[in-house]
Amino acid sequence: MLRRSHKKSRGGCAECKRRHVKCDETRPICRLCSNSGRDCSFASEIQSNKPPTPGASPHEQSTSPFDFAIFDAITPSSTCLSASGSPSFQDPTYQNDGLDEPLNLNHMELLIHLNLDDEIFNLGLGDVINPLGLHAGLRIALTHPYLMHQLLAISACHLSFIHPEKKSFYHHQAVSLQTRAVSIFNTASTTVDASNCAAILLFSTILGHHILADTLSIRVEGNLDVFVQQCIACLSAQRGVFAITQSAWPLLMETELEPILNLSRNFTSREPRGAHCDGLRGLVDACERLEVEEKEALGVAIHYLQLGFDAEVDGSVEPQYRFQMIYLWTMLVPQGYVDLLAARRPEALALLAYYAALLHFGRDRWQVRDAGVYVLGMIVRFLGDEWAEWVEYPKTLVDGELHG
Repeated sequence: MLRRSHKKSRGGCAECKRRHVKCDETRPICRLCSNSGRDCSFASEIQSNKPPTPGASPHEQSTSPFDFAIFDAITPSSTCLSASGSPSFQDPTYQNDGLDEPLNLNHMELLIHLNLDDEIFNLGLGDVINPLGLHAGLRIALTHPYLMHQLLAISACHLSFIHPEKKSFYHHQAVSLQTRAVSIFNTASTTVDASNCAAILLFSTILGHHILADTLSIRVEGNLDVFVQQCIACLSAQRGVFAITQSAWPLLMETELEPILNLSRNFTSREPRGAHCDGLRGLVDACERLEVEEKEALGVAIHYLQLGFDAEVDGSVEPQYRFQMIYLWTMLVPQGYVDLLAARRPEALALLAYYAALLHFGRDRWQVRDAGVYVLGMIVRFLGDEWAEWVEYPKTLVDGELHG
């Protein structure tokens, strides 16, 4: 039988040569590797051959207003724990499901689901983000592969929650696509400018929603340390999203995302109205073991928590803001609070108990479910009677569902 002749690609990437397929030699990642989620040798070549900035120290060689390496630590092991019963991304026993093909119906299913199910981003601005934000995101993703991969990843993440009978399959898709998205982003991104600022912000935000959903899905009963470790990783990544937004704000105001960003800023810049966190604030102010800087960090975190409670119970707050602080709080807490939580300081854990109450208000959200009861229960048991006063109010909010 005669074989069809084809022109060889002598300058192709190593992965295409291994597969005996023609590489289009697109850099920094060839099209076949990008579509199939493979590691393209072109990307590693660029990374290894990138010259340092003349006269700059290793800590000064960042080419953008913020550090793109903030996403280097986002790997399957740090965002998707196998404790849920799903196979890990590197599980050698997992069967080939066709995800390595350049184009397949699995990806089409994720794209269609992304368009049809408006619950995926229900911790955002509700109906405001759909269709405006999603349509803008899909259009921008056509020229920014890392954004497209992350959009498909969170679609798979959502499907893994609503179809428990296929949880392992969709979880595998979500982890694979998220890992590839981060890899493409870290190799392709250089400076933030008018051409990519919207894509970078959308990617970072959607990745943040994905990480939060993974964090809130952790269930290692009675092991608060596991949750806190994952929570710290989540908060650190979300602060990266905040840094991106701050650094690129003037450019972002010139994009089609401007209406959404202004709505979000309108909410977060408000003064708190309610008194739900007054007891916690009073205990923090009176605590002699806290340094001034530590009280300030806790005060900022409490400020945004109260905005979340206001949105839940204050009828004058627009309904689209009702659950937004569940996500935004993880992005707006200062580094000082993250440090206190990392040290397992009881004051920081008590504040996290109030966030757990906020989660309980959003228990009908697919990302949250029973996370509020689960987290609050662990904190109450960990702190014990000595700190009972600090967590009494959130306990009353979840009364009846909290297991002792």
